[in-house]
Amino acid sequence: MRRFTGISVLCVLAWTVSARGTATTQPDSEAKVDQHAVAAAVAAGLVRVEYTLQFDKGEVPPSRWGNDGATVIRDERPMEYPGFLLSATQVLTVDTVLHPRFVKKTEVRFGQQVVGAKPMAYSRWQYGTILQLDAPLKDARPLSFDPNAAGPYAVVTYGLGNAQWGISVENFPSSLVVTEKQEEYSGAPWYCLVTDGGGKPVGMTMNGRFAGDSWKGSPLDWPVISAGEMAEGLARLERKTDEGILRVSLNFRSPNKAAKFSFRDYNPEGRGGGETERNVLGVLVSPNRILVLADLKSNMTSRLEQIQVYPPDGKPVSAKFAGTLTDYGAFLADLERPLPGPIEFSQEDISNQRCRLLMNANIRVLGEKRFGYYSHARFYVLELGWKRRVFPDHSSRTSFAFTEGGQLLLLPLQRRDKIEAEETPRARAEDDMVPVAYIKPVLDDPVANFDSSNVPVTEAQENRLAWMGVELQPLDRDLARSNKVSDQTKDGKTGAIVSYVYPDSPAARVGIEPGFILLRLHVADQPVPLEVKLDESPFAGGQFPWDKLDEVPEQYLSQIPAPWPPAESNFTRALTELGFGKKYQAEFYHDGQIILKDFEVVESPPHFDAAPRYKSKELGVTVRDLTYEVRRFYQRSPQDPGVIVSKVEPGSKAAVSKIMPYEIITHVNDQPVADVKDFEKLIAGQSELRLEVKRMSRGRVVKVKLAPTTQSTLGAKSQSASAPAKSTVTE
Repeated sequence: MRRFTGISVLCVLAWTVSARGTATTQPDSEAKVDQHAVAAAVAAGLVRVEYTLQFDKGEVPPSRWGNDGATVIRDERPMEYPGFLLSATQVLTVDTVLHPRFVKKTEVRFGQQVVGAKPMAYSRWQYGTILQLDAPLKDARPLSFDPNAAGPYAVVTYGLGNAQWGISVENFPSSLVVTEKQEEYSGAPWYCLVTDGGGKPVGMTMNGRFAGDSWKGSPLDWPVISAGEMAEGLARLERKTDEGILRVSLNFRSPNKAAKFSFRDYNPEGRGGGETERNVLGVLVSPNRILVLADLKSNMTSRLEQIQVYPPDGKPVSAKFAGTLTDYGAFLADLERPLPGPIEFSQEDISNQRCRLLMNANIRVLGEKRFGYYSHARFYVLELGWKRRVFPDHSSRTSFAFTEGGQLLLLPLQRRDKIEAEETPRARAEDDMVPVAYIKPVLDDPVANFDSSNVPVTEAQENRLAWMGVELQPLDRDLARSNKVSDQTKDGKTGAIVSYVYPDSPAARVGIEPGFILLRLHVADQPVPLEVKLDESPFAGGQFPWDKLDEVPEQYLSQIPAPWPPAESNFTRALTELGFGKKYQAEFYHDGQIILKDFEVVESPPHFDAAPRYKSKELGVTVRDLTYEVRRFYQRSPQDPGVIVSKVEPGSKAAVSKIMPYEIITHVNDQPVADVKDFEKLIAGQSELRLEVKRMSRGRVVKVKLAPTTQSTLGAKSQSASAPAKSTVTE
């Protein structure tokens, strides 16, 4: 079986795609060309262009058209493309669209002859570059074009197959493609030379199409930009983007977290967790407004406190958050003072830009420094994407792509995921190249395109969570099979069993009962249902080691995870990401039937992470109110008194007294404790505390002496602090 590699693969693919899209096909009875004669006639004008690549600043040259940059470097061979000799010192070749920093040298080979070369000009509408040779190739013969030569015609390609370079000759394409825009053209290999029956060159294409007679004639007559003009254009682009694409620093409040192994701590993609500072890029869309290219999840945006924009002079300008774009990973911010040089958006139809020469600004932020590399760009293939919009294919990825006139045509953005089904990170695609024609309507009416649930909030609001009002147990293979939902849950990989329904909760109000199996959620504007897959609790399948708690060294007490399932899971986080007030349907399985129930995303009652808390510095303990999930775990009613210990300071009186995290203090000096405010009031001004403490079903009394508060008794502090506490244990 013949195996094609490199550029020849693309030729075959392009030809195949064209053939599949043909509207009519001419009969094979047409006159044929003498293929041997054609190959012999053009052979002296076909050369090989060799690019010796290099790493730059540790970066790998990108792959281009079947050639992997890192592979050819490691293989100690050049990246090779076909070339067509147009004059003694000019060669037309495929545009690699590589930044010069990755090209160590460029050479052109004919047989055993090799000469150096450099870019001379770039075609405006064909995917080609003209190289200037350092010296003529002695044995090669330039192709001489005659646009008036009569048919029949032959199509010639030159490429690498089975590790050998070869000439391919076919009859002139007889296919016809008529698009919905009534464009007509004949399909062709991506790049090819056309000759008459005797091998006389007639014309070329480097965009995979023959439209009318426009392909006839020498490529030296194509509209081009010279290398000098390109350098000037890129210098203008650098000046423009220095003013209009800026570094933006984002500062976040430290997360208000007390729970261990919280879902929000999981930070595989840098979009959440404990991050407090980030540097990103922003596009100045008007003198007073900047589009910040940061895909922040709502739990990250909630902590956003400061936005600083850095113009070329380096003096930061503060900005105020305006709103997160609903559909794209970016947000708008308003500057406190105007800046010059906003970027102008192009309104050109991306469908008409195929193969067009573009200017590319590869700008990024590393640490606190902004870097930019400037070159040209093109894209060859268009594909349908979100909402049938047209995008360049991913193989043509650039950074910020501009027209020759300096208008922004494409910018790197991710389409925002409204919800994510699992804690385990999915493989995220790189930024899409989004035509700015799709972004401008969003910027013209931003309020209608803002996500009201993805905004900065106060610290008190930070840990808000949505809930359904159920406790869920993850499915596994055995549970799925015993409950006959293997086909609905990927054999137990998704889905969860309702183990408890909180009274007067959303689930209770629609009739959900323990034993129901929650399969997935359906959201009106989400095309893909959210499959329910729970993250495991730290003590799933086991018991909290209460009997070993006293053996834990003081310095590790703060690292003990809570014994109850946390209120925040990937499921409740997904609900929260939907946004409070959002309507959705939950799909359950019960008694052999699928049941759909209507819900609205509502805020949960206060949970442990968000519970009111009080820290007693003298006692060295932090307590929190008993919340719904904590009371459920300890089987305590709303009327039962108590506050729960959430933190014990090493070396404190509480630590010496062996008060442990997750114990409940029910009484202070024989007075019941209703909440943290009550606890604070009851211990105030006391020199000795009699604390009734419960560890699950076991209770004990702990007596703690506190230091006197007057100046005359300060000397007694060390003695009272070291005095052992008396403890009486009761069942």
